[in-house]
Amino acid sequence: MTTPRLWCALLLGLQSAAPAAPAPVEPIGALLDAFKTHDVVGLSAGESHGDVRGPAFVVSLIRDPRFAATSIDIVMENGNSRYQAVMDRFTSGDDVPYAELRRVWDDTTQPQVTAGGGEIPEIYRALREVNRTLPPARWHRALAGDPPIEWERVATPADFRTWLERRDTNGADVVRREAIANGRHALLFYGAGHLQRRQQATNYVMTDPLAETVVSLLAGAGAKTLVVTTIGERDAVRGWPVPSLAFIRGTTLGAENVPQGSLPRVSIRNGAFVPIPREQWMELRMEEQIDAVLYLGPASTRRLAPLPASICADRAFVDVHLRRMALAGLPPSEPARLKSLCGLE
Repeated sequence: MTTPRLWCALLLGLQSAAPAAPAPVEPIGALLDAFKTHDVVGLSAGESHGDVRGPAFVVSLIRDPRFAATSIDIVMENGNSRYQAVMDRFTSGDDVPYAELRRVWDDTTQPQVTAGGGEIPEIYRALREVNRTLPPARWHRALAGDPPIEWERVATPADFRTWLERRDTNGADVVRREAIANGRHALLFYGAGHLQRRQQATNYVMTDPLAETVVSLLAGAGAKTLVVTTIGERDAVRGWPVPSLAFIRGTTLGAENVPQGSLPRVSIRNGAFVPIPREQWMELRMEEQIDAVLYLGPASTRRLAPLPASICADRAFVDVHLRRMALAGLPPSEPARLKSLCGLE
């Protein structure tokens, strides 16, 4: 017969084994501390690529006085590595003509027009400002992670795909070659899909090179990686300070499964994508995919930056991007948005 004392001990043991709720901490200090033990931190800041809170958070990190003392470079998903020397000139303080500089973010494998329009992205300007206060040996770089696509040589969708398939491998190569090999750390400012440890689109099977992500490639090469993605408004984060960061291993959030999402899953056979039936989709715990979540505020604070009408004044720019969108096979909504803005419908 079980004694009351034993029942109490069993109950206490079960309670102590239960995961706790994630605890929010001040995010910038937590991220900078992470670099003491990690080579690379992957940061998907913002709930989507267009969420202006994401770049604003990265800018606040760069401008924080604690950042200047680090050896961290910012690796940008939307930056053509073909023009790395151009970006280095700008962040080191040189006067770079805008027509030359804009090719860094305009001539990428992502031909949709960015919201920046005629503005130099604030992240690049923030790095340039910080570097003005530092000796050259301590300058921070903006590393362009996108493949060095040569759009003048892209004539068919097949031409485009050869570049598109290099997005993750090129990003990982840039980190290894330009940051780690030089004794520096890398903050990957990328969309969450590129920061997956295991590829959801391939049902978490990583046997084909196309399934690899920037993070999985770096981890496979021996780099110590930490992954942070933005969490949206939900009960678990209600009442958290804005912004906040919380590590999830061993927590109730970490024990949850990664959301299934609505996109199809495939196996890759001889380079072809074969759909996987929904009932065969695998599950993966959140803590196996990411390490921490970043909270940037309730849904009411989420804002997408609109396309600026000023881009319509450069008709050649508009025509080039419409052509590239067609080659890339982007959804019709992308060219329609640009045409509507510029009155071309």
